[in-house]
Amino acid sequence: MNSVTVIGLGPMGQAMAHTYLDSGYDVTVWNRTAAKADDLVARGARLAPSVEAAVTANDLVVLSLTDYDAVYAILEQAPAAAFAGRTVANLTSDTPDKARKAAAWLAERGAVQITGGVQVPLPSSARRAPRRTTAAPKTRSRPIAPPSRC
Repeated sequence: MNSVTVIGLGPMGQAMAHTYLDSGYDVTVWNRTAAKADDLVARGARLAPSVEAAVTANDLVVLSLTDYDAVYAILEQAPAAAFAGRTVANLTSDTPDKARKAAAWLAERGAVQITGGVQVPLPSSARRAPRRTTAAPKTRSRPIAPPSRC
């Protein structure tokens, strides 16, 4: 069976964890506010009691966190050895430089980072209607008569 850990259960983390469950994955979740995992646990996900338990539960760890301050605040709770051999799909939004630094931080701990992002379409109420262009009416061209002499 395929398995994955999702750390960060805001709207995106929730959606991804539900999608993994829908696809038959064995899902482990962790969030600073454990109650955010209740619906997922009711569907069969396992709530890890700690960051270390979440990271070591599976070879693939998906991070859905607000920023890199949150990444370090959370991941530093686990010992460096917990990351050895793991692939971390980091979907945190920030600068390319911060993504590279996080990849190096994880590499020092024996993990590989895949950096990604989540794109969400605008709600229909925020979408602009397509521009409608109208072509100029077709006119017949005819030669202009030379001016007449009086």
